[in-house]
Amino acid sequence: MNKIVRLSWANIKKHKLETIALVILIAMCMLLISSSLEGINGVKTIFPNMMKNTESFENYLLLEERAYDKEYENILSSDERVEKTATSELLYSISTNYLDEKGKEQALYMGFITKDNEEKLEHSDIETTLSDAEIAELRHPIYMPFAAKESLNYKVGDNFEMVFGTKKYSFTIAGFYDTVILDSTGEGLKNIVSDEDYHVLESVLSKYVVLAYNDHHGKTGLKFLDEKLDEFENYSNLDVKSGIRGWVYESIKETVGSTDYLLKIMIAMAAIIIVSVIIMIRFRIAGDIRDQVVNIGVLEALGYTSKNITFSYVLEYLIIAAVGIIIGTGGCFLMTPLFFRICEIMSGHRMYGSIYIMPIILTAAGILLFIAIIAYIRANTVKKYPPVVAFRKGMGDHRFGKERLPLRDTKSSVHLRLAMKGFLKNFRQNIGLTVCITISAFAIVFSFIMFNFFSGGMNAIDVSAGMEMSDLRIELMNPTDAKEFAAELEQMPEVRKATPTSGLNTMINLTDCNELMFPMAFSDFKVTENIFTLDGRFPEHDNEIMITNMCSRSEKIYVGDSVTLEYLNVKRKYIVTGIVTCLTNGGINLYITEEGMKRLIPSYSPDTIELYLKDGIDAEEFRYELTQKYGRSISDISDDDNAEGTYEERIKAEAERQIADMMANYGVSHVEYAIQSGDKVISGNSSGFLIKSIMNIGDIMDTQLSGLATAIEIMTTLFMVLSAVVVMIILFMLMESSIRRQRKELGIMKGMGYTSKELMFQLAFRIMPAALFSVIFGTIIGVAAISLITGFIGNISINIPAVIVMDIVLLLFCFGCAYFGARKIKKISVYELMTE
Repeated sequence: MNKIVRLSWANIKKHKLETIALVILIAMCMLLISSSLEGINGVKTIFPNMMKNTESFENYLLLEERAYDKEYENILSSDERVEKTATSELLYSISTNYLDEKGKEQALYMGFITKDNEEKLEHSDIETTLSDAEIAELRHPIYMPFAAKESLNYKVGDNFEMVFGTKKYSFTIAGFYDTVILDSTGEGLKNIVSDEDYHVLESVLSKYVVLAYNDHHGKTGLKFLDEKLDEFENYSNLDVKSGIRGWVYESIKETVGSTDYLLKIMIAMAAIIIVSVIIMIRFRIAGDIRDQVVNIGVLEALGYTSKNITFSYVLEYLIIAAVGIIIGTGGCFLMTPLFFRICEIMSGHRMYGSIYIMPIILTAAGILLFIAIIAYIRANTVKKYPPVVAFRKGMGDHRFGKERLPLRDTKSSVHLRLAMKGFLKNFRQNIGLTVCITISAFAIVFSFIMFNFFSGGMNAIDVSAGMEMSDLRIELMNPTDAKEFAAELEQMPEVRKATPTSGLNTMINLTDCNELMFPMAFSDFKVTENIFTLDGRFPEHDNEIMITNMCSRSEKIYVGDSVTLEYLNVKRKYIVTGIVTCLTNGGINLYITEEGMKRLIPSYSPDTIELYLKDGIDAEEFRYELTQKYGRSISDISDDDNAEGTYEERIKAEAERQIADMMANYGVSHVEYAIQSGDKVISGNSSGFLIKSIMNIGDIMDTQLSGLATAIEIMTTLFMVLSAVVVMIILFMLMESSIRRQRKELGIMKGMGYTSKELMFQLAFRIMPAALFSVIFGTIIGVAAISLITGFIGNISINIPAVIVMDIVLLLFCFGCAYFGARKIKKISVYELMTE
């Protein structure tokens, strides 16, 4: 065994640079795989730890108070499949906004609950830096889910301002907590407030009853929930389904655990590296055997068996792998906490995870086993070289080779001819190189297309939003005729187009999956600019709809299927004519014609206008112009200071505030007033209020989704850099071994008059046919992969000229790495070779 170790160690010292390169690749592989497995293992603990630490119920129903009956809890608890139930209440609205750090209103669904009602559902520890005395001094304390801290960047002690209609409610954040439902900015945030603040909010927000139950860790599922909702409706004769939100155990578990895709991407990166490592080990061993075939014959003549020599090669690569694994393991202990933190931010929950040794051991054992098997299979070829054959440098008794690309036929550059001869001579080695570069080229091109698409920031998100991205969205007061108002707006020189549509205040139940959907209704979908079909066509008739790609995948509903829509106990059948890319509203958008809406809701009329401005027009300036011409929207009235102006002006301003408050918060459609002041009567009405609110959709999307674009941009950049590093290391190793193997031939060519730069060019150009094929094939695979994921992410546009430029850059990068890696040719001395 000792002599085998000495052989291995001598070979390692002989190939120091290649050894270092392999150690780096294996360390990177170990780091990525072990850290990712630790992260995935940690993600799997989020849900059980959350359920354990919060002592939460497993399933929840959120019902409007009008649709609730106390008998519902008895119906649930009487079922033997249910082990425990509870009832609580909270305030909830999808029309709430908050003021961001710039003071702009941003949409955010919110629920508000008291501490006593929260404890009926779950018991969460509060994370705060304030003492009990400091919290007691706060006038309006609020406890928010961890998602507010991670996604909205709030800290303990910050002010949080909620806006509803014309009213603004200010709170001070007293701490953060973990919660099971309404735990993200996407579906809404459930906030704990004081009893006094709850009663104030009770006058403006809708009250919901929360019905919670346990079913032995999700054994009943969604089907059971549907059965119970039917029983509720049969008992009460109330419309329960149209105003309900439900969370079942499995869907909560799946949502919380769906944040590990980033880690799976890391494992994909590691897979690229390990494939490259395997190929390079295979060809390096083959090269070593060819280079040292005479030495192998000498060792065999001295008594070493082929098995001894084979195991010396296996041991060599096991030593290299062990060093790489040790370095990678050290990096794992540094990287894993970072992955834990990323998963916490993405999930909105605490991980309470720790580093386990088993994933590290399994990763290390897998890498060692894989490398040992590859090294053994390849090194076992020494059996083909008994001493007689080895002393002939591996050749048999007779060898008749065919001269390909003879130099006498050269009509152009002799360097290109010599490079191509070298390429053909090492054809089998170049197959492995082709595989490595193809995999890396695929990763680089795929990442580049994604980077190029998302580097535009919100432009990429906009294309996949599944909704119109107008410059301004104008929500109108109830009596206002949207079509007449849109026609009037289109006469303004700054306006390019005004399209009447439906707002987000109405939700329709898709009974096939019991999901409440946001309808987006247009008279003709040809007028839309940002709604794109992945499959099928736009709806044209009153019995046709489109659904989102997320809904189609999750509910197995496809083009041509028939579905049922329900609104206030009215049910109608519709045919799905198209599937739409959608990244907004959780994928619950529904696309329907105006006549289709009236078929389900006879009283429907458009109440919102998508306003498109001409190029160069500032949206905020035009918003101000609208308020000057049509009067301010009711949402702009709330914070006016009425202390200035004449007595009559102050009276009118306060009256406007009161009118705006009634129209925004209490559903009042028309108000008139008359106030007698001395001999004068001050009068007015609400006819000047045409606009309920004006929103800049771009700002809202930027707040909610810009982080996604940034994350993808960072990830694709990392992927490109890592793939490029792998290519560079492989080419450096290849040039190193080629120069060592052909040292005498290169020295002879130097003696014949070839310069070092010419020989470096020949050596570098040898890999270009393989690189060219790899880049082309990798690009084709990358573009095909983008086409496959289009249905999941959205309509990803491919900038072909940019991809071609990227391919050219990649080819130049390969040539540059090979040329730079061949610089050791300069150290070859003809004199030294002659003296040897």
